[in-house]
Amino acid sequence: MKQYLLAALLLASAIAVAHAQDEPEQQDAPAAAPPPPEDGETDEPAPAPPKPPPRASTPKYTVPFADGMLRLPGGRFTMGSGDPDAPPNERPPHKETVAAFWIDKTEVTVEAYRACVDRHMCARPVRKSADCTYDLDDPSLPISCVSWKDADTYCRAVGKRLPREAEWEFAARATFPVRYPWGGGWTYCTVAATLVRDSSSRTCTGKRPSKVGAHPSGSSPFGVLDLTGNVEEWTSDWYAEHVAEGAAPRAGASHVLRGGGWLSSPSASRTTSRNWGSSMEAGPNVGFRCAKD
Repeated sequence: MKQYLLAALLLASAIAVAHAQDEPEQQDAPAAAPPPPEDGETDEPAPAPPKPPPRASTPKYTVPFADGMLRLPGGRFTMGSGDPDAPPNERPPHKETVAAFWIDKTEVTVEAYRACVDRHMCARPVRKSADCTYDLDDPSLPISCVSWKDADTYCRAVGKRLPREAEWEFAARATFPVRYPWGGGWTYCTVAATLVRDSSSRTCTGKRPSKVGAHPSGSSPFGVLDLTGNVEEWTSDWYAEHVAEGAAPRAGASHVLRGGGWLSSPSASRTTSRNWGSSMEAGPNVGFRCAKD
């Protein structure tokens, strides 16, 4: 009897071992991915994307460069946007012709503007915000918080002028219907200092714009820098909601701003984006560059 009982126990043990070998080994459950950060204001610059956007097939021109300015050949091009989703003030697209002209390769810097103030030829910008660049510790930042009159005065003091709106857009895209100066259909923090994206209030550069010329991969076909982002730029033109061919207004209540700034959304910083500023406009998102014939 004991022999039968021992044999039964041995058989049961063998069956249990066999079943255990047939069961798959349990795997630890993968760790849950951390939730994505929510959009919101932050003091830290946004992380750079893994790679810059691809450049479209727009060519890069080599143009004369002297004293910080590029000599653009001029030409006839389509100004404005034919996109039905574009804001009404960018339509209708129309033909414009610009003569050859010079334009600053970068926006006017704090250092350059301060030199004009020191010569008693320019007014010291009114400090309307802690983000105004004149009193910050970096002379290579673009000057900001300047009114249209201050910008116009500076350009005249150095023997130049503010660019015309058509000249500005020609400098940004030449004769090509591109959304951004570098030819791409979207913008990244590696090519322009704007808000990170339209749905975010976070900027690419933290508490201030970038140094002028810090985004060479975002240059225009002519090599002009920072035409998207960093600071919005004054032009000489009076603002009108719709501008047909050759119909720039001769008077008005405000002037045209172009290009968007570090506090502007990417969609408001395209080559055709238009904004306006009154004579009192002088915020931390506003600066300028000069041109000459």
